[in-house]
Amino acid sequence: MGATVDNFKATHQAAAGLLGQIDSQSGQERADILNSLKDALLAHVGEENSVITEAIGKSDDESFKSAGQSFMDECASIAQTALLPFFDKYSSADAVDSDDFASDFGGIKDALADRIASEEGKFYPELEKLGY
Repeated sequence: MGATVDNFKATHQAAAGLLGQIDSQSGQERADILNSLKDALLAHVGEENSVITEAIGKSDDESFKSAGQSFMDECASIAQTALLPFFDKYSSADAVDSDDFASDFGGIKDALADRIASEEGKFYPELEKLGY
């Protein structure tokens, strides 16, 4: 594996660890972990976009370029329609202890698990072929 892909996978593992901690916490501790997760995910997406943009510029493979752009567009859509609204809604200790939190958090957890599996299974191997 390339160093970049290894770093991306390490970020995924760290995010999974934070997801696991959220279930076992409440109040301000839960809100703090959730905010740490938000910061980590947003930084990760930024890094991915930077690497993918660079890889698209280096690649002559039109299929890869299209897949890379679709990957970034999909990620931006997920962030805008699901992640950011979730994090905004549950930014306080009272909100993360509300009745709605468990259901909403379950949906976010499942969506993140699916996205991580897709990235690691489908797109990261393509980045590795390009030396990332």
